[in-house]
Amino acid sequence: MKYAVLIALLSVSTLANYENSNIETSAINIEGTYQQPKVSQADRVRDYRRQLEAQNEELLKKKMETMRLQQELLLMKKIQNAFNQSMQNIDNIQ
Repeated sequence: MKYAVLIALLSVSTLANYENSNIETSAINIEGTYQQPKVSQADRVRDYRRQLEAQNEELLKKKMETMRLQQELLLMKKIQNAFNQSMQNIDNIQ
């Protein structure tokens, strides 16, 4: 009899812990049909923020690539001008 009471108390405490936990139950109801899980406002905001962060990162990468290309073109022009000036100086010496 003591064991039956002990088992009953343990099962009640285990059931209480399960009900208080944040474990999400299945999205299939008793009839066997699937129900879309409800998304909280916080989850929607979090997903939207992640989407915006990804877009911002992509935009930043494109902007950096454009700036890098512009700087390389300027450097190429400077090198080309320096090379042309050197060739003119050599031609003037000869």
